[in-house]
Amino acid sequence: MFCDTPTQKQLRAIYAGLAARAVEHGGPVCVKYLQLGTQTVRVVCCAADFIPHMEAQWAYILRDDAPACDATIVVWQEREFTRLAQYAATCDRTSAAYRQWRLDKMRGAARPVTDLTLVDPAFHHRQPVVEICSGDKSVRAWDPANRVFYYAVRDFAPEEFIKRGHLCVHALACILKRPQRNLGHGAVVGLDGHGALICGMGYRGKSTLSVAALLDGFEYVTDDYILLDKSDGTLRAWPIYSIITLGPAVYQTLSPRMDARFVSNNGRKDKYVFSIARYHERFATAYPIECCLFPRFTGGSEPRIEPGDRVIATDEFALSTVNQTGEAQDMRLIAKLCGFVDDLPCFRFNLTTDFFKNTRCLREFLEQRRHLNH
Repeated sequence: MFCDTPTQKQLRAIYAGLAARAVEHGGPVCVKYLQLGTQTVRVVCCAADFIPHMEAQWAYILRDDAPACDATIVVWQEREFTRLAQYAATCDRTSAAYRQWRLDKMRGAARPVTDLTLVDPAFHHRQPVVEICSGDKSVRAWDPANRVFYYAVRDFAPEEFIKRGHLCVHALACILKRPQRNLGHGAVVGLDGHGALICGMGYRGKSTLSVAALLDGFEYVTDDYILLDKSDGTLRAWPIYSIITLGPAVYQTLSPRMDARFVSNNGRKDKYVFSIARYHERFATAYPIECCLFPRFTGGSEPRIEPGDRVIATDEFALSTVNQTGEAQDMRLIAKLCGFVDDLPCFRFNLTTDFFKNTRCLREFLEQRRHLNH
């Protein structure tokens, strides 16, 4: 069921109901905090099985205490998604949606409410504030007034839950959104404070290149998701996750040099998931980005970095980000993401199948740029 005219009474009832569900399912097992740039996010965990995922994926930004917080994520294990969807759709009996449902029921035309998507035009005309999916066994709800994100799934077992990918991407996308700040999808590495944003769609080599660079001593921010901020006119990046994802063939090549803990072989289709917490000393925060690279695999024997099409770079960065966060219809967000990188020098990185040659090429390129800038 889709509704783009929820009443405020309905939304308040839904948020209160979700908070009650979290308490019913065990209440807070633990409370932790995420340090995301200058923002602090409280995580109220009501599911003990969620804790290992939190500790593995957010190891670098996870804190035991904080003096205050800017937003909250509430997590619990849920089994009655249809019941929740039915309640959310009908909790305000004065709403137009409820009255229509009642009329349909009297005519024998009402369908059972098993899934629900609510869009609040007062918040955003396209992005849902509530999504309850019985098929996917998930609940996502964002209360923008109180800055609370409610998140529940049925199964936190490692080999099942990790299939959903990185933790709470949709929650962080809501929480981090500011006029000059956003969650982004891309890799960032650099040398001596000179960073490169490696952007592009999936399976273009972002993770392979950034992880190989990490192992070669580069400063590292991320291979996948990132906090980006351009408040002072300089695009800066902060790390979020302490995991990486690599295909089996890439892992076989890099494993002799990689000191990483295996997390799952079921993470994202054909990729393995590893914890790289042992490399935290190489993580960089508030890292300035000075150029944008979009990689392409070629049949050549030598890698090459050459001036690239700015439109391709900005489009691929924006598109890959909104595809990951489910915001592909948000034209304002796409314009903002393009604005983050549209004044950066853009380069095409022609990759080879030799990871180490690619890394040497990237090192030489960044060193040359550093000398030119000085």
